[in-house]
Amino acid sequence: MKWIDKIKHLFSIYLPTNSLRKRFAEGMTWVITGSLFRQGANFLMGIVVARLLGLQDFGKLAVLQSTIYMLANFGQAGIGLSATKYIASARKTDRERTGRIIAFSLIFTGISALVTGALMFLFSESIAEMVLPKGDLGLEFKIASGWVVFEMISLLQLRLFAGLEAFHRSACLNFIQALLLLPAIYAGINYWGLVGGIIALFVVSVLNCIIGQFLIILECQLHQIKINFKHILQERRILDMSIMVWLSEVAMNTTNWAAGILLARSPNGLAEFALFNAASRFQSILAFIPLRIFQVAVPVLANLEADGNRRSFTKGLMGIGLLGLVITMSSGILFILFSEQLMSFYGKGFAGGSAVLQIMALCCIVSAAWTIASAGLWAAEKSRQMLALDCLRALLLVTICILGFANTAKGLAMAYLISYSIALIFLIIVLHRFLNKPKIVTS
Repeated sequence: MKWIDKIKHLFSIYLPTNSLRKRFAEGMTWVITGSLFRQGANFLMGIVVARLLGLQDFGKLAVLQSTIYMLANFGQAGIGLSATKYIASARKTDRERTGRIIAFSLIFTGISALVTGALMFLFSESIAEMVLPKGDLGLEFKIASGWVVFEMISLLQLRLFAGLEAFHRSACLNFIQALLLLPAIYAGINYWGLVGGIIALFVVSVLNCIIGQFLIILECQLHQIKINFKHILQERRILDMSIMVWLSEVAMNTTNWAAGILLARSPNGLAEFALFNAASRFQSILAFIPLRIFQVAVPVLANLEADGNRRSFTKGLMGIGLLGLVITMSSGILFILFSEQLMSFYGKGFAGGSAVLQIMALCCIVSAAWTIASAGLWAAEKSRQMLALDCLRALLLVTICILGFANTAKGLAMAYLISYSIALIFLIIVLHRFLNKPKIVTS
């Protein structure tokens, strides 16, 4: 057991105070617990859907899902991460302002979600034709227009919980969604095929959104925070950061989506995209810990930065970064070794995508470092620097795809690996410069 003691000692160096270790450990425990249920349900759902629909229809659903998630992130205009940051900074010192920030975020996202959903409904045929010519997905996109509305609100709710450090609430919400998802999607596809699956996802999203809002109200009451919709325009300054977050998300999510669509529209595109999407679902398992670390790290680090505690900020970021990389690298090696067996879970025809999964596993190790390092810059409100870095990564990905890498699933996976690797070098340089600036003196 000596190696366990060494690991404990190592992290006690980088997370030097009991309060910091306790906050991070408690947050990670709840976030991992809740997300395990959600990610597990999504992973099993992918296997069930692939076996029920087959390679071609699974590819269609993957195209539609990627479009929905892209629009949901696009329509949010970056308000989620901004709300997390500002709520984390103000929740202890100014409860009244915290309530206004929550109210402003909910109203802004609600309006944006309705506009996004309405536009998607009105132009569903055009979107379907643009995304996948002759794919005949007009009806599916029309139904999914309701799904995107509630998906946007649900994404914001998770960000609000993060800002309040109410990770037990988000865990509860994820657990409820996991319970609803599998039976709903199985019943929907069993009775109505692809359309039924989309209806099931829409219904689960609505129920999840209602429960999430109830939990937010409970959490605010517990901390004596009143969600006040009066004078919410006083908090419009959070949009300054939101614009940078939004532009970063546009750069990343739009290019990720476009790269996938390029693959889907290539010869044998649906089958190739199905392989890529299946490998991406395994990638979500590898990215599980880094993304959870990001979710916990941003509010905790933002609070430390607001207090002027640069030393704990730096050591905390290094400690959680080390934790994320060790776990991701260990898991990635296993995924590389057993890639063919893992891809076979999706059924016949998927085992040929083992090389795709191997490359995606390598990419996950690089993107884990990117995700955790970016948490430091977002927490410190270095949004302009992150925008520049996200644009750089997006430009690299687009350039590589234009050069012909997006014609196969394996090529697209390689494009992600190259673009993340180059952009990560610049991210580390920017972060190093920030952390080596003179310490902020606590007043």
